[in-house]
Amino acid sequence: MMKAALIGCGAIAGRWVRSLLTDGRIEIAALVDPDHQAARALADRYELTPVFATTLDEALALARVDVVVNLTPPDHHYRVSREALAHGLHVLTEKPLALNLPDALDLVHLARERGLLLAVMQNRGTDPGFLAFRDTVHLGGRAPFVVTADTLVTLPGPGFRSSQHLPVTTDLAVHAFDQVRALITAPPTEVTCIETPTGFLAPHSSIAVITLRFEDGSLFTYRGGYTVDPFLRTDANGDWRIEARGFAARWAPDPASSGKTAESGPPAYQRCITAMIRALHQTGSAPVPAADNLGSIALLDAALRSAGSSRSIQVPEVPDVRP
Repeated sequence: MMKAALIGCGAIAGRWVRSLLTDGRIEIAALVDPDHQAARALADRYELTPVFATTLDEALALARVDVVVNLTPPDHHYRVSREALAHGLHVLTEKPLALNLPDALDLVHLARERGLLLAVMQNRGTDPGFLAFRDTVHLGGRAPFVVTADTLVTLPGPGFRSSQHLPVTTDLAVHAFDQVRALITAPPTEVTCIETPTGFLAPHSSIAVITLRFEDGSLFTYRGGYTVDPFLRTDANGDWRIEARGFAARWAPDPASSGKTAESGPPAYQRCITAMIRALHQTGSAPVPAADNLGSIALLDAALRSAGSSRSIQVPEVPDVRP
């Protein structure tokens, strides 16, 4: 059985622990976090018996580790994933893979060189309900499209986001980039991004407005944010509307249901984690499924630079990284 070190024991760690325990093919050998209380609380909640460490090096000195689960804040993702790959460890990471395209490419190349698996959470873009919506669009509509999406998430506590630069763009909009890439297959050309803090609601509250243009003339407008009161809330998958000549469609899951019904099966994040584990255990050379996410990181890269410069930014070209 493979053994994992979970790096980062914040709120998102619970769903990973539950998914790993349900799957059963990876044992949680170490919990790594400078906050000892958070790590011990996570272990107690799920009756885990790991070693506790504040760094990956410390964890490796205390336990055998085969794979790192990177659950750190987004601005730590590149550093932590690269350190793990350099140690010869497989990496399963929360989104985003990195905050810019050069860093993401570096991780993909390093994983390939070392023969290691590198996989990133893409649960919104692979959600079965959203994929059914995508299929409806592709069957009934013809580009160019006008697409809008609102994703407004109620977040009572800030967690790491209170200290994160542009938290909506880095932690929420990246999901929409995965989703819109499934809807519109033409290459993206230009991004305009504005993120505005709404501190009068709460210190971590913020709204981002992003406009994305595509080579075929399609247009995507996104409004996302972290709010406090549920009045503005949408489902975490977003409220999507699309229109083309002679065609229109909408996908807006009920936020009260959170997509959890007996008929829908496991939540999309659990399906995604299970797929990562399956790839980790397949025979032959380790794949690098994170390479498929580079297009979303190119959009994130351009969006962050646009927000910082207050102007539209060309989307960087993603090189062909097929093995």
